[in-house]
Amino acid sequence: MYFRLMKQTIGAAISLTIILFIASACGSSDSNSNNTDNAVKSGAMNSANGDNQRKIAYVNTDSLFDQYELRAELEEEFIEEKLMMENRFKTEVDAFEKDYRDAEAGAAQLSQEALQILSMKLQQREQELMVKKQEMEGQLMQSEQAKNDRLFEGLRTFLDEYAAQNGYDVIYGYNGLGDVLYMDAKYDITTEVVKAINDEYQNSKTADSASE
Repeated sequence: MYFRLMKQTIGAAISLTIILFIASACGSSDSNSNNTDNAVKSGAMNSANGDNQRKIAYVNTDSLFDQYELRAELEEEFIEEKLMMENRFKTEVDAFEKDYRDAEAGAAQLSQEALQILSMKLQQREQELMVKKQEMEGQLMQSEQAKNDRLFEGLRTFLDEYAAQNGYDVIYGYNGLGDVLYMDAKYDITTEVVKAINDEYQNSKTADSASE
């Protein structure tokens, strides 16, 4: 559930929000035919008045999400965290169920007073388990949100920097289901973006390891 929801959240945010970056070179007066040809090949589009050129592109958000290495690592972290918490909780539940069965088996040998005391203790343990389950679910939701935030902010920051470095004025998020229903493949920079963002992530990991 975690990564399905996170994928929908990030995909919608990038797809429905046009990521605008007005490059400083956008207003360049150099408009000879060679530049025009290069602009078209690189995904540039003339503005309505024809005076400026807007360099646009799109990224398939589903592919970006699926191939982003940080996303895969966060998914693995979350699954491990979830399994660890669930296994720990299951151990407590199994112990409670065993004690409950033992109490049922020995109930006939207990006095009424002893039976009432034992019943109250079991009820208290059951309530404590319910509280622990709610706490566990709350912790997992917080962890999910933190990973969502880290992934989304990482994508947005990278795309802002990528647009600036490569002179893009507009980068659309596209998955075929949002506001943009069709884009010509010549504007697709998904492969380049996936490689660049994963290279940056690996470089940051290497730098972090070297500083430790």
